Amino acid sequence: MKKAILLACISSTLSTGLIADESSDFEAFLGAGQYHFDDERNLDNATSFEVGAELPMTEALSLEAWFTGFEADLDNGSGELDGTRINLGGLYHLSNSSLRPFMALGLAHQELKDNSDDTHTEALAYAGLGLKKYFDNNIVLRGELLGLKSFDHEFTDLGARIAIGYAFGRSTTKSVSMAESAPVTQVVQQAAEPMSMSEPVTKPIEQEVAKPMVVIAPIDTDKDGVIDSLDKCEGTDKAFKVDEAGCPVMLTENVAIQMNVKFPSNSSVLSKENFSEIQKVADFMKQFDQTSVTVEGYSDDRGQAAYNKALSQRRADAVRMTLINEFKLDAKRVNAMGFGEDSPIADNNTAAGRAENRRVIGVVKSTIKKAATK
Repeated sequence: MKKAILLACISSTLSTGLIADESSDFEAFLGAGQYHFDDERNLDNATSFEVGAELPMTEALSLEAWFTGFEADLDNGSGELDGTRINLGGLYHLSNSSLRPFMALGLAHQELKDNSDDTHTEALAYAGLGLKKYFDNNIVLRGELLGLKSFDHEFTDLGARIAIGYAFGRSTTKSVSMAESAPVTQVVQQAAEPMSMSEPVTKPIEQEVAKPMVVIAPIDTDKDGVIDSLDKCEGTDKAFKVDEAGCPVMLTENVAIQMNVKFPSNSSVLSKENFSEIQKVADFMKQFDQTSVTVEGYSDDRGQAAYNKALSQRRADAVRMTLINEFKLDAKRVNAMGFGEDSPIADNNTAAGRAENRRVIGVVKSTIKKAATK
């Protein structure tokens, strides 16, 4: 019967599918464990029933509580002990993907009751290493190895736990890779190349001695409407408007480039796959050295508002530091601001909308001189 509980927890997870990747508000678990007791306890190995809960505090750190119940036979076969244990501690996650390794550390209170109802209590410290996998229907599969050290005796017990749980408040959307994020839209028109300047060419007047003077008609070689003798900009394209000196009339025009970087859910790690898009902004700012940019970070509305705002600030900071460290922009020209779940651009009630709202944007504007056309 005890082994059936463990097998049921494992088999119930085999039908789950794709991964989910947004932060959860609360996680609850039901599972089973196997414990090997210190030889001096004179107890056989025992299978346990496990109930647990986890409360995320930051992106990596969570608080946890577990109740464990088990029956352990005495080595001499003369009876058994009923055991209960309550664990309180913390988890530190080593990644933010759908496959999350973690370390656990905490304290425990354990009670052992024999056949005569005599109860023995003890305090323990525990440490563990484990792995959690998140699925698209908010199901979580968790497995871990535990070591428990008694404060009251020189006992060290070892255990393994597997549990299935549910992540409340966690998104069921697939991660959107940075390579699938929207491309930068660039609205930059190149200024015409300045035409070479030269001294006006004066054609001499031809005449014959003792004959009436013959005047050569004015010549306009580049066909811009200004004769060569007055044209200070030879070779001007005839499509351009020119002034009285034959030079192109220059207009002031606004140019801009915008950035839209997408992040995986619950992550502020910037993949190098996204650098090509950020580089376009860096190249634009190097071309127009009087420009500056404010990088704005946003999140969807899953999770707590304060956590989302801090996450969006980390996303904006990641893009800012890439512009500074990787593309060598002056730090004074790049600012970063996180706005959390404010100003959504899509519906947070849909998976696609939440993916659009997890973004970092930035717009850079400048002005250029451009030759006017006719």
